Amino acid sequence: MVTNSTMKAAVIAGPQQFEIQDVPVPALEPGGVLVRVRNCGICGSDLHFYRGEFPAKAGLRLGHEFSGEVVAVGEGVTGLSEGLPVAIEPVEVCRSCDLCRTGRSQLCPNRKLIGTVAPGALAEYVHVPSYLVHPLPEAVDFEVGALVEPLAVAIHGLRLVSLSVGERVAILGSGTIGLMTVVAARAMGASSVFSTARHQHQADAAMALGATQVIEASESAVEALTAAFSGRPPEVVVETVGGNANTISQAIDLVASGGRISVLGLFTGPVTMNATAVVLKEAQLFGGITYGRPGTRSDFEVALEIAAAQADDLRSLITHRVPLADVGAGFAIAADKSQKSIKVTVEVG
Repeated sequence: MVTNSTMKAAVIAGPQQFEIQDVPVPALEPGGVLVRVRNCGICGSDLHFYRGEFPAKAGLRLGHEFSGEVVAVGEGVTGLSEGLPVAIEPVEVCRSCDLCRTGRSQLCPNRKLIGTVAPGALAEYVHVPSYLVHPLPEAVDFEVGALVEPLAVAIHGLRLVSLSVGERVAILGSGTIGLMTVVAARAMGASSVFSTARHQHQADAAMALGATQVIEASESAVEALTAAFSGRPPEVVVETVGGNANTISQAIDLVASGGRISVLGLFTGPVTMNATAVVLKEAQLFGGITYGRPGTRSDFEVALEIAAAQADDLRSLITHRVPLADVGAGFAIAADKSQKSIKVTVEVG
């Protein structure tokens, strides 16, 4: 039960600036759930807003990787009760358009990502529709629960390219999504997983999570990866870098003829690629955004299952923990890889 009418929330006040404000606790609506936020991860996309690379209106409240506990349920909500530990799938959708009805809710024209369009979880409480609330398995605590969202992104990327048991995977990048893709690829049956990393602490993390080998991220990474695959290019390449990197071109050069490329990195501008190579290889290029509901199990449900089985592995990715009052310092750490950060989590509750 919530007894206060206001709560603490971190809002963007300008590039690389946050303010902790007292704002109203969200009102409970029919079909909705009020969640007390416990942990909220800082995502690479959050850093684009933080740096001013993406437009952010003053007062924007970030935070879409989060877990917490139910404090109140609205009229018509069943199966959820006060005190239940939960993870939140942070994309509100209409659930009635053709895309939603066919399991591609991530493409719903009315989608709203919590933490960008809708108020995010860098606050003590968040109101969400009940269909976005997932009870946490017993083995998953709040810290790991906040990691389910980026894990679901990686799972979605691999399901887009229909990764089959025994196939070989190359992952470009070892940030959070790249490392989550190592976990997901192994759990989904990849026979070998090679990745690139810019920093040693990222390479160490990839190996600890089950990567076969990690190659230094550089202009010669394609040649090094090709050699690591013994001259037999991988069936699947996953791009997780984004920004202004040339990693889509690298993925095209690297992938096997007839292979598939999943693009999960968020690019800050147009990039060039060798379209002729795509044609000659008959390579398939898939863009991936968030997660969906293909088949009988959603990407988020699969992520929860893997998180329960590998909770300790996922927790090892958390390198820094900060309270909500120090969220600015947390973002500065997340943006500075010399701090050897992988995942910074904000401890809200």
